[in-house]
Amino acid sequence: MMNLNWLRTFVAAATYENFREASEKLYLAQPTVTVHIQQLEKSLNSKLFVKSGRRVILSEAGRQFLPYAKTMVEHYDSSLQHMIGWNQGYYKKLTIAVSPLLAATLLPYVLHQFMKQHPSIEVVVKVSESHDIGESVAEGSADLGLSRMAAIQQHLTSEKMGPDPIVFVVQHDGGDAESSLPLSLEEYCHNTTLLTYSHPGYWDELLIELRAKYEGIRTMVVSQVHVTKRFIEEGLGFSFLPRSAVQRELLEGRMIEVETDEIRLPTVYTYMVYHHISREAKIFKEFIEKYMH
Repeated sequence: MMNLNWLRTFVAAATYENFREASEKLYLAQPTVTVHIQQLEKSLNSKLFVKSGRRVILSEAGRQFLPYAKTMVEHYDSSLQHMIGWNQGYYKKLTIAVSPLLAATLLPYVLHQFMKQHPSIEVVVKVSESHDIGESVAEGSADLGLSRMAAIQQHLTSEKMGPDPIVFVVQHDGGDAESSLPLSLEEYCHNTTLLTYSHPGYWDELLIELRAKYEGIRTMVVSQVHVTKRFIEEGLGFSFLPRSAVQRELLEGRMIEVETDEIRLPTVYTYMVYHHISREAKIFKEFIEKYMH
């Protein structure tokens, strides 16, 4: 009989290729890890690891067995999670893969309303970068995705929702918003750093237009919107961000939106990504559509 703990230990040891590191990740004593591996090898009548310097690597038998061990552990964890949810009053489960920006802006309010109206549906939120969401839906680890870009997988549906204009935002100088006159875009481009690539989809074309118009513009790549916003508040630079991402900061006076006709500002969209949509996903899709138009 195989012990589930042996399987967990085997998967960890295969991942880290080191019994000591596996023991630290599993909060086990290193001799316990060794015993678990030995017991599993005895049960399978196969040597699962071979030494390679200070590390251990999978033998051919280990490579053959690893995907099955992972599946057994995942199925056990999934069944346990299902029963915990069932005991808490949940009867259905919905897993949503969502971009960090949407998870921090649109989703909290919508999810709060959805869970009040559908208390028997357990919602699992998987925060992923937009370019990874299609893969999560395609492999079945998420029922649907909320992304800031269309999925590249041809067999998936990427339904465009919720237009979101890009706005030019700068640091609030601390003065009266009505009497403060922010610099023009040209002056910002010549004197301040442009914080770029915080959002997928529009930066390449926008930078081409800006560089053609304002020579020598300084840029800094910042890959997350929430970091870009913090940098703007601290005076490190300016940026072009979706209005939904900065709505709160604008209302609270922590940033200023500068209107400009010097360039054409794009509009971005939220994409609902799905394949074979479950009943629970369909309920959520119809619910969120009310907030996206």
